[in-house]
Amino acid sequence: MNSTQIAKLAGVSRSTVSKVLHDYPDIPEETKQRVLDIIKKYNYKPNVASQALRGISPKVIGVYFSTCFDLPSYSRINSHYDSSLLTAIVLEAKRCGYTVMYDVILPEENEDDVVNSINDAFDSHRISCAVFIGLNDDSNFIPRIATNKRHIIVLDKTVDTSLGVRCLYSNDYNSAIRACEHLYDNGFTRLMHLGGDIEKLSGKLRRDGYFAACEKLKKEHGIDFEPYVFEGRFSIESGYQAGRIFIENKLYERYDGIMCGCDMIGVGFIKCLREHAPELIEKIGLIGFDNETVDIYITPALSTMAPDYRNFARFIFDLEQNFELFKGGVSVKIEQDLIERDSSRPSHKRKYNDLQANHEDINSEF
Repeated sequence: MNSTQIAKLAGVSRSTVSKVLHDYPDIPEETKQRVLDIIKKYNYKPNVASQALRGISPKVIGVYFSTCFDLPSYSRINSHYDSSLLTAIVLEAKRCGYTVMYDVILPEENEDDVVNSINDAFDSHRISCAVFIGLNDDSNFIPRIATNKRHIIVLDKTVDTSLGVRCLYSNDYNSAIRACEHLYDNGFTRLMHLGGDIEKLSGKLRRDGYFAACEKLKKEHGIDFEPYVFEGRFSIESGYQAGRIFIENKLYERYDGIMCGCDMIGVGFIKCLREHAPELIEKIGLIGFDNETVDIYITPALSTMAPDYRNFARFIFDLEQNFELFKGGVSVKIEQDLIERDSSRPSHKRKYNDLQANHEDINSEF
């Protein structure tokens, strides 16, 4: 079954079949549904290779993660965040009839090579849209690939939208303020911040939100403490190192509430305290970001500011499928949810004290 036969059965032209497949808005709904019913009945799948030869872009989303790989071990920073977001994008792509092409951009890669590769993917019609995730402040190649005709979406990075680039952000600044206020409301009044990668927008906004929260709490409640930021990375190792400094410098005498730049920092921090100063765990409040799967398996279970990965994925495909509405570029902020678990509760209100109890909490989380 080919597109000519589909068109004949539907009583339309072959170009109309093509427009239906690519979700053109000018096709009447009745005609569109008739074509789709016949496509479904005969299990028709367009030939992507022949489409590319005719200059027709397939419904393929190119997802590019900028990430740090340890090439010998093939481990990378932010792998949990990457996989959660990628899974959400793949599932939404399947629902919308798209295919996902996944690639990584490494820090050591030459910018010209990155630009040439992405331009070639667009020009050869291998992708219809490019989504960039995790770009650092020094990644400035987007203007070199952006045109008003290309579908380009950038997550968590400030980019000039004048060439039609669409930007999606987590509202990390406000979320950091909410996280600090949550710790304060639970009795943890002297707050410090275990920061993440400051060259990433999320790391910068979470740090700035921490400082703003400190000023707000001082002004509203008259508390007196010196803000303190441990500059680190979005990694378990960074959290573990922060834990060592916390113990060795007796920072627990000055701070009792800790906002982590991400959950993995919190996991590393708790691991260090459990190994070297377990008596401190019940005396501090802790909250992270990202709502990692591991959060409910550690003790105490980790509170977090949770991004809605499915919501991010839905926005990506809304922007892609409604390109004409956002052709001039747009910036969208997405709010996060606060999920309270034991780590941010006062010790006498913590519900579980062992790993088995955390397992019993799984059903309530999913």
